[in-house]
Amino acid sequence: MTPLHDYIFVRQDPEREYIGGIIVAASTKIVESQRQLGRYGTVEAIGPDVDKDQLKVGDRICYGEIEYPKGPNGCFILQEADVAWVMGDEPAATV
Repeated sequence: MTPLHDYIFVRQDPEREYIGGIIVAASTKIVESQRQLGRYGTVEAIGPDVDKDQLKVGDRICYGEIEYPKGPNGCFILQEADVAWVMGDEPAATV
């Protein structure tokens, strides 16, 4: 399936908690806080009107806390404007 217009299909990352560098399944409290901060996922497909300089298949993104409709293979259906940022490979800035 291919999304239309400026829609994208995103596979949501499982909610996780990092304890001392170890990844464990998230508790209910962590899941709720992650939903308030935004969700992370991987772009699975993009529509023809999506700006390909900004977003491409395989990008890891952060998107809002709204409940999005489910699409094919359990992916969420978002519009390009719902994407808050694309996670890059650059190292985090130090303060």
